Amino acid sequence: MKSILKYLLVAAMAATLVLVLWAVSSTPEINVETIGDDLKAGIVDPVAVSWNLYWGYALLAVAIVSAIFAAVWDMAQKPESIMGTVISLVVVVAVVVIAWFVASGHTYQIVDLQNQSYFARPETVITDASILVTYVVAGGAIVAAIYSAVSDALK
Repeated sequence: MKSILKYLLVAAMAATLVLVLWAVSSTPEINVETIGDDLKAGIVDPVAVSWNLYWGYALLAVAIVSAIFAAVWDMAQKPESIMGTVISLVVVVAVVVIAWFVASGHTYQIVDLQNQSYFARPETVITDASILVTYVVAGGAIVAAIYSAVSDALK
């Protein structure tokens, strides 16, 4: 089983590398003011970028399904770990909800360069909340890494 997963990981990394190289090599430098004209003239190839986005969505879906499956499998193997999983889920939901409320309290607007206007309020709140959640997760990862290093050194 481990060897199959190892080969799937190598194949996914190779596919990612090929798609990124395709997008980089087929997309010229883009001038923001003329992007619409460049798309109409066929200078910019949106197909390579679209395939990269689809691949990213597929990888994200596989990661989410894998994480959920691993959590359920672990709970089935060790029923005593259910409480830890529930606490983790509550913490994640709390972080997302708090970030949403903090983001909805902000009044700034994000510029939409393509349409030369501003994004609507829901898109701005989602973006801001996503950034706040990313900051909290990154901070938690740094704290966990420091804690792990210190606890290993003290053992």
